[in-house]
Amino acid sequence: MQVPETRLNLVVRLRDPADGEAWTQFLAEYEPFLLNLFRRRGLQEADVRDVAQQVLMSVAGRVSEWQPDGLPASFRRWLTTIARNAAVKFLARKTRRPQVDLGAVGRVPAAGDQASAELEYRQQALAWALEQIRDEFRPSSWAAFRETAMQARPVEDVCAELGLSAGAVYMARSRVMARLREKSKEFDPDDATV
Repeated sequence: MQVPETRLNLVVRLRDPADGEAWTQFLAEYEPFLLNLFRRRGLQEADVRDVAQQVLMSVAGRVSEWQPDGLPASFRRWLTTIARNAAVKFLARKTRRPQVDLGAVGRVPAAGDQASAELEYRQQALAWALEQIRDEFRPSSWAAFRETAMQARPVEDVCAELGLSAGAVYMARSRVMARLREKSKEFDPDDATV
């Protein structure tokens, strides 16, 4: 699958998180490309959407930094670089240690081995950090985070339910995740792998 042709006016519109139409168009054009890219990189189907959402959150948070260099492919190169970096980071993180399932907070993992003990510890750290930061965010931002990150609901469904644009949902999720990582360092300063 080819990278979609860049429409500079669409990219500029993405800088406005309230422009739901721009984000809808962007998702329709670029999400299939990202999903295919991650499948070709060998990610399991269960991980493909997670990494694509990480890339879309990065784009939402950093699109205002992107500056055209006069070449039509500059945005495509920028997006592809973000996507490749996200895939590499994901695969490296996955091989280093067990991942924390945001949706599993509050559930007790099966007892027995070292990995489940480490996972239980991480879930406790995550639960503590979530509780500590919750009041720092508007209810709509927290709901966008909770529904997309913890409940793994599709962004489009959450947008419709909360009356937010996709860009606003991605920005809210990104902000909460960044704060969550920061707060997790207080629980264990040597490890913040949320």
